[in-house]
Amino acid sequence: MTNERLLIEGADQIGIENIRTDLFLSYVDLLRKWGRRINLSSVLTDREIIIKHLIDSLTVAEFMPPGSRVIDIGTGAGFPGIPLSIYDPSLNVTLLESVGKKVAFLKDVKRSLGLNGIDIHHGRAEEVDRGMRGVFDRVTFRALGSVGTVVALGTPYLDIGGEMVIMKGPRGKKEWEDYANRYPEYMELLLTKELELPFSGEKRVIIVAKPISQQMETEV
Repeated sequence: MTNERLLIEGADQIGIENIRTDLFLSYVDLLRKWGRRINLSSVLTDREIIIKHLIDSLTVAEFMPPGSRVIDIGTGAGFPGIPLSIYDPSLNVTLLESVGKKVAFLKDVKRSLGLNGIDIHHGRAEEVDRGMRGVFDRVTFRALGSVGTVVALGTPYLDIGGEMVIMKGPRGKKEWEDYANRYPEYMELLLTKELELPFSGEKRVIIVAKPISQQMETEV
């Protein structure tokens, strides 16, 4: 199966149609090229990149309304932020990454693919830039730590009414339940979605939640 067909069929299995295969495959080329020089990811074959990075990133596309202001915290090589931006150019996506070499890679991707809807910030999530505090409709994370960690890191970035979209592995639902039982006053669970990654059989859990305190502020 060609890379293009793998991408189209994998996207179709998660309900994604009409994707820009040219841009996605150019992104794969850049990942492979840079991956030989810097530690971008342990996944470097085209097939693995397409399935475990690109398709995986697109599993959260349905939770990103058109035109949303999205921040991808600890984006690494750009997941899920860059695939989301390629899929829906109307999104205003901010990529936050603390490793300088990865930031250089992200800037090369933005320039090479002409992704004008992306902003790239070099910094740590714990050190919230004043200009990014409380301005995002969606905050998303992929493989960045425990539920408690990502909630603590992401909440300051959310605008009133904003939602957190957390990407987890097969234990994600149990992780959320443990967190919610311990801190029931912090977050309202909106939904969890369990799915199987196409062509791999790997389990994924997507958690969408919003801060309870912000809702209370809105009601006052």
